[in-house]
Amino acid sequence: MKKRNSILRSLIVLLIFSCVAETKLFAQNKYKGGSKHTQPSIDILPKSTDYILDQRLEDALETRLNQKIEELFDKHKVAGITATVLIPEKGYWEINKGFISKADNIIVEETSVFYWASVGKLITSTLIHKLIEEDKLSLDDKLSKWYPDIQNAKKITIEQLLNHTNGIYSFNADSTVHYSKKHYSPNELLEVSKAHKNLFKPGEYWSYTNTGYMLLALILEKVESKTFELIVQERIVEPLNLKSLKVAPKKLPSNLALAHNKDTVIPKDSSGPMGAGNIIGNSKDMAVFLSALLTGEIISTEMVSSMMKDLYPMFDNGQYYGEGIMLYDFNEINNTETVWIGHSGGTENYKAVLLFDIESKVIMAISINENIPAEAVALKLIGLIYE
Repeated sequence: MKKRNSILRSLIVLLIFSCVAETKLFAQNKYKGGSKHTQPSIDILPKSTDYILDQRLEDALETRLNQKIEELFDKHKVAGITATVLIPEKGYWEINKGFISKADNIIVEETSVFYWASVGKLITSTLIHKLIEEDKLSLDDKLSKWYPDIQNAKKITIEQLLNHTNGIYSFNADSTVHYSKKHYSPNELLEVSKAHKNLFKPGEYWSYTNTGYMLLALILEKVESKTFELIVQERIVEPLNLKSLKVAPKKLPSNLALAHNKDTVIPKDSSGPMGAGNIIGNSKDMAVFLSALLTGEIISTEMVSSMMKDLYPMFDNGQYYGEGIMLYDFNEINNTETVWIGHSGGTENYKAVLLFDIESKVIMAISINENIPAEAVALKLIGLIYE
């Protein structure tokens, strides 16, 4: 009798696991968008010993990198740039050049900071995954746990907020918000989003939404009972001994490089979107953050790799989105074997990129306070390293 009961319990457990597996498979099969990219091997990630963070380059490569930036300024009359390159086993190269404000003739200095726009989503995602490792959150947690009044909140998961498959309307798509110079609080932006219908059912398609990442930051605040600013400070800035990186305050700091359209300064609030893109800092800090993330100093490399388990096609050919991390496959862009992982960001008059080049293991951070593609500049600089 006992043996029969034991067999029966085993069959019930198997049945439960089978149902769960079928449910997850069904959820995966709901996606109706374009083809996803293959997950890269965990072996592509760098080792902590690859980078020498306290040794500047002092060789011919440094000269070539400086010359390339001079050419950029001569040709395009760039407002300003912060750029850092971490080169395995050699050290780092850094430049901070141009204007905080051309109109006021305020020059970029070593203490200047730049805006990183959506590159900040990688920091938000890192913090979420840190709490997942600590069992304070789960990828399967539903949005309704914190925001039950959002459409489909009972079905939208943390994972879908991370990978932009939640369907929630992005507040910046609202024309009033997009063209306004007003400061919007996160709650005001949330109300803007809620006034619009969701774009699709959770998991059905992919669509970039800043609202999703603002919600992730708000969830971080609720779970940790701290402000997003303090969480970034305690979890990222202090452990990595970063000097400039922080959440943008409502009042713009005087050392922030302002957005430009040629010689005209464009006022832009960079504090409202919270986890969607409100990080400021210099390029060295951003590069150090990425090196720490990819080498397992913040979260495990297994967790970093899992952020790329599902890579959804984005707006442009060759760009794919995981859980707050992008993959750039240049075979689909310019028929080369180059592959980057990282994140891009920008507004109409500000462009930034933070990347890891898989082949060379070079890490690069670039922010430009004008409408000049940071990725194009990165390609030029990496080309010099390959020479």
